[in-house]
Amino acid sequence: MKALLVRPTNPTGSGYNKSFGFMPTPLGLLQLAGDLRAVGNWDIKVVDMEADSLSVSDVISLAKSYDPEIVGITLHATASHNISTQLAKGIKQELNDSLIIAGGHHATFVPSQMLAEGFDIVVLGEGDLTMMEIGKNIQEGYRDLSKVNGIMHKKDGKTVRNPPAPLIDDLDKLPLPAFDLVRKELYRIDIFNEDQYVACMETARGCPYACDFCSVTPTWGNKWRNKSNSRILKEIEEIKKLGYNWIFFVDDIFIVWPNRSQREKLFREMIDRKLTINFITQIRADVTARNPQLIKLASDAGLRVAFLGIESGSQETLKKMHKGLAIPDSVKAVKVLHENGVIVFLGMMLGAPYESLKDMIATIKFSRKLADVGADGVQFSIYTPLPGTRIFVNSLEHNSIFTLNWDFYDLLTPVARTKVNPAIIKLLSVYANHTFYLYKYFKSKLRISKLKIPDRKLELLRRAEKYIWRKLPFYLRGTFIDLPKSMIGVLRLSMRKTNQVSKDILDLMISESSKIIYLEQGDKNRYFKIKTE
Repeated sequence: MKALLVRPTNPTGSGYNKSFGFMPTPLGLLQLAGDLRAVGNWDIKVVDMEADSLSVSDVISLAKSYDPEIVGITLHATASHNISTQLAKGIKQELNDSLIIAGGHHATFVPSQMLAEGFDIVVLGEGDLTMMEIGKNIQEGYRDLSKVNGIMHKKDGKTVRNPPAPLIDDLDKLPLPAFDLVRKELYRIDIFNEDQYVACMETARGCPYACDFCSVTPTWGNKWRNKSNSRILKEIEEIKKLGYNWIFFVDDIFIVWPNRSQREKLFREMIDRKLTINFITQIRADVTARNPQLIKLASDAGLRVAFLGIESGSQETLKKMHKGLAIPDSVKAVKVLHENGVIVFLGMMLGAPYESLKDMIATIKFSRKLADVGADGVQFSIYTPLPGTRIFVNSLEHNSIFTLNWDFYDLLTPVARTKVNPAIIKLLSVYANHTFYLYKYFKSKLRISKLKIPDRKLELLRRAEKYIWRKLPFYLRGTFIDLPKSMIGVLRLSMRKTNQVSKDILDLMISESSKIIYLEQGDKNRYFKIKTE
């Protein structure tokens, strides 16, 4: 039995890869490959369109020659929708008997559209149990989907939504991801050198917070579930054996309030067992600010880059986002990370529907304040109503979205009307990104900055500076050539009076983005038995 698992690209490619040479492994596909291995003798190919430099026609040709029973395409990025449906339609024309499956954040909340545009099955939420059931069914010679929970599919020409699947409470029961199915040479962090290889790893799922712009909680549930330290250490061992020298822990929040003691034990075990490795995490500012000793221990275990979701410099905007974050905590968090030799990368947003021009300027100014206390990088994203979020539903209901062409949902292009003109929001986001780095650079070179940089991060920053100088022509082209074109495109989009989608489709999108994905906690519906290592 054969399975082809594909991570599609999007029309503009990965911004992190183009700007920083950061290309992490496709963990979701590697986990699904491990899931299939656990239920039978599956031959599996993993295709990463961007890392492998493949076009849509290349992937279709590969699928035709490989002739798999299953083609799985993950859509964690909304902007990859159109390329994914091109793949589904093209592969279906060549291989009518292959079962073509869509999964991921985006597919979960627009399943009817995915089915209408070429897919046979859409997996809703976590895909592990579903993929194992499908794989087991095919291996045993039948394709009955009626008892597979957590999917939408077509039967006799009608769309059928099966009962929801349960969340996986014990993540230790998951098979190990098939880390061996990709070549590490393709997955690098070039900004720190060309011999720096990065593997993705997951230690937890779910998020107990409720930010209005985020599709994580609707997709993974608001119950935070954590792997045991022994399981985490086992995965780190496997990754190190394959020659990776970096791990990107993809957990949406690596440290939450209840698991601080468990993380402390993990860091100590990594140090004691000589399993330290350079690692990157996504972490909350408030938890960081209030646990400086834990951050010191994390740094000793290998924490080198932390991504902080700061979002805004306006406390009122943070409140409306339901971020649950106080501005002083962000300042202190940056200081704590910097003092412990951790590179601090900020995530900030512009263009929320309730945000004024004054609020956005406050956010840009706040990024400079954070630069003064140790922040090293920033990504100013544009607040985007993604399927599955409250703001997507609200935006559809209020007819504020001016395009439903998913190509533009790259978090860098305005797609909805707000208090501020979309072209101004686009211009501010580029201005904010570029001037942050200029501000840091000139303060450093003119010796205005009084920051003392710990040796632990100084070497990495020196490597990064050399990389950025080499990439300077690319950055300048983006500013002086691509930006004007982009702004004209945004203006043309925003001038449309309607998103040109019928009311029936809008109502369906609102309904599907509001659906509960999982069974209620405590529901004792049968779990598919997972073969453990």
